[in-house]
Amino acid sequence: MTVTFTAAHRPAVGYAVSCGCPEATERAPRYGDYRDALDAAVRATAAPTRAPLPGCDLPEVCPEYPLHAEEVDPDGAVPWVEFSNVNAVGVLEALGFSLQPDPDGAACDALEDGLPLDTDGAGTVIPIAVVNACGELAAYDFRGRVLTALGLAPDDPGTPDLRLGRTLLLGRPAGYLQRRLHELHALADWCAARGRDVAWY
Repeated sequence: MTVTFTAAHRPAVGYAVSCGCPEATERAPRYGDYRDALDAAVRATAAPTRAPLPGCDLPEVCPEYPLHAEEVDPDGAVPWVEFSNVNAVGVLEALGFSLQPDPDGAACDALEDGLPLDTDGAGTVIPIAVVNACGELAAYDFRGRVLTALGLAPDDPGTPDLRLGRTLLLGRPAGYLQRRLHELHALADWCAARGRDVAWY
């Protein structure tokens, strides 16, 4: 599970058949109708062999997977910043957003409280972060939150990996929060230049 920050959605100006690689999508022919693009994707995928698309980032891998129809955004390739649920907790808190627990009421920051959790004879429970986070904010306001977070948290010491039996819960390297906040700042700049809100889900 992840939380992705990107530009707020705008209606598509067309559709492309792509493997998902950004440059391949950018260079792909355009279709005016989603159904036409989907039919073209199905036909290309059904071929006995398929060469990588022009601009494909993973030419040894992508031809093994189906092509799909993608919306073409009016602003071209839209940047995005993705976080695992565990790391999203810290980033959302740094940005000053309240977190909603999952519907069962489990704490979304249980991983910060120490592991493992003790149970009444039922063994060890390894919690996972469940973040019900989505929203939208004007790019200038979002950028202000990023700058505030950078000012209030100038140093992230990171967290160590934690091994529980055969389960490994990856930690966070030193400086992780600041590096990712700079990525969010760049996203906010991109959105502000195009008059778009920042959205996350």
